Amino acid sequence: MDNKDRILKMLEEGKISSEEAIRLLDAMESKPGADQTSYQQQADSGRKNTRRQTNDGQKDVFQQFMSEFQKYVNTDKANEAFSQVKNKMGSQKQTAQVYRTFEKAFDSVKNSTIDSMFTQGSKNRLIETVEDSYSNISIDITNGNVKVVPTDRVTTAKFEVTPFYRKLDNERNYFQDIICEVKNDELLIVSDIRAARVNVELHVNPSVVKRLIVSGSNGNVSIEGQEFTDLTVDLLNGNIDLDRVVSGNAFIRTSRGNIDVGGGSHGVLELISMLGTVNTETLNAQDVTVSSNGSVNISLQGATESATINANMGSININVPHNRALEGRLSTVIGQINYPPDLDVRFMKSQDIGFKELMLLNHSEDKALLLEAGTKFGSVTLHRS
Repeated sequence: MDNKDRILKMLEEGKISSEEAIRLLDAMESKPGADQTSYQQQADSGRKNTRRQTNDGQKDVFQQFMSEFQKYVNTDKANEAFSQVKNKMGSQKQTAQVYRTFEKAFDSVKNSTIDSMFTQGSKNRLIETVEDSYSNISIDITNGNVKVVPTDRVTTAKFEVTPFYRKLDNERNYFQDIICEVKNDELLIVSDIRAARVNVELHVNPSVVKRLIVSGSNGNVSIEGQEFTDLTVDLLNGNIDLDRVVSGNAFIRTSRGNIDVGGGSHGVLELISMLGTVNTETLNAQDVTVSSNGSVNISLQGATESATINANMGSININVPHNRALEGRLSTVIGQINYPPDLDVRFMKSQDIGFKELMLLNHSEDKALLLEAGTKFGSVTLHRS
């Protein structure tokens, strides 16, 4: 193959540009005796120029990518994490050590939105039987649901943990950082894990428990068919559901969530939802206090002696027995007051716009139910069933 054919082949393969090919051919025609070295030098020069242009283009693309990357990623933390992982990979047990690195990172995360990433998929499950005697229960779950149901058998605690959490205590065959034990006549169930979701289902004989305290965050609490002297449920971000629960004194509070009470009976009952709705069905409580930032739907029974209901940004709907005498007051700042026509009432403030206050009067000899209900933005409606 002569020099001309070589130049044409290089042009065809894209190793040199068309301008460079023309320049080389012109050089061959003007200097037919040019040696192979001169030709090769010019050809090499053409390839170097091509590579230089390609490298410059790649650098430009890389710089653009890094600029966009730095807008959204904290490069200092990324470099630190990369160095840690790189050091871990240098040892023999690479897989286990890399896993521990990521696990430690998850344990340090304080943003609860990360928890939503691990709510799907298979779970680690464990059943713990409690045979020691106790009369009180304290449950504190940082991130997970709590469910308490009745049983006529031995107390059983069922744990469900998101699958990536593998910290096992080999001696007890149990999850580390999760406590389930009886101490000083009290059953303690505690999990302070933030990087994993721990759901607890506790099967309890209603006749053995006097006091139940449930606290936690980022999870719902459900209690059914139980009887307590004292009941406390205090949540940060979660719904509370009481079904056929009996208590002497009950304090139920959630910062963000709904409260539902169905059936059962209580001596003194206090329901607080800072941001949510309170709903009751056939509520049999002697003394009821309800505070809510949202709406309140409450059904009172004949055993109720007094009820105090306050809402900020929602309406109040109250249902009372038809034959029960009433006294007290209903009020709203922006909204209406609705009541049955057979009630003996007197308006203290009756303007169409602004604060309204209605007094409930009892002229009978029957003991009346003392009712105090008020809302700022919303209506107050009283029904008789």
